[in-house]
Amino acid sequence: MVSKEWLDRLNAEFRDAGIDQRRRPGEAVRRYSTEFNTSVDLSSDVANTIFEWFEAHSKPGVHQIGSMYESVYFYDSQFWVVLIPIAYGMVQLNVLDCLPEMPEDLKKKMMADQMQAWDYATFWADCLDYGMGIDDLRKMPGLNEFGTQLLMSADQELRAAASILSQHCPDSRAILNCRMALEIFFKAYIALKTGLTKNQAKSIGHNLNIGLDRFIDVSGLDHWEKARGILAVYPEIHERYKEQDITFNRIWDGYSLAQSVGAVIIREFTDRNTIEQVMASNKAN
Repeated sequence: MVSKEWLDRLNAEFRDAGIDQRRRPGEAVRRYSTEFNTSVDLSSDVANTIFEWFEAHSKPGVHQIGSMYESVYFYDSQFWVVLIPIAYGMVQLNVLDCLPEMPEDLKKKMMADQMQAWDYATFWADCLDYGMGIDDLRKMPGLNEFGTQLLMSADQELRAAASILSQHCPDSRAILNCRMALEIFFKAYIALKTGLTKNQAKSIGHNLNIGLDRFIDVSGLDHWEKARGILAVYPEIHERYKEQDITFNRIWDGYSLAQSVGAVIIREFTDRNTIEQVMASNKAN
């Protein structure tokens, strides 16, 4: 277990180094993992002890570790927040802990359905790889500048959609953010791989079918052809001035597709690939 003496000594070190109180719990988890050569599950007694100690020894509210990335998952006719926490050092993440708003009984029901459990696990892997990797890619030297610019723009659209869908009363206009995220992700991938110019991007325009064609062409990921049927859920670009009348199920189709394409980009250009572990685990079962 974590001793109070160790925490007090570490906090004094952080204080002398001028480390912000907001960063101290996460940094303490990282230090514990390194010093004692052990993985730390963020829901473990060790992590809880560290967070509780810093909560008691910090300005109220600043101890919260926050999240690296926030997405949403659709289940039982509701959108549920998916939180990918800020992680330091060697940590283990529990896929269900990332659904902080979902009641435990509902989580059990969801995971008892093999197909639903697999759907959530693969979506969670997309969120984890994307959330952990987007900043890696942002800072990566040598990438096509226009492609990186497009990627960050698509990221803003995707996060905006998640923010809208996580509200108590989700707004169906979030489908427009999903549409823009997907369109720009397609162009970002092509630009990062082939050096797509602004004029070439204009030739693709707002046509998602052409965007998907080019994405498959450049990536060689022929299995993404099956995504073409989902493109129908997105309104045409000229319909952005109209009221959006669309079911939550169809919004989910549009959101999850955009999230998945974003994850493909991250896996292409970074070493993030949690989906391989999830698939290996599924085969083992």
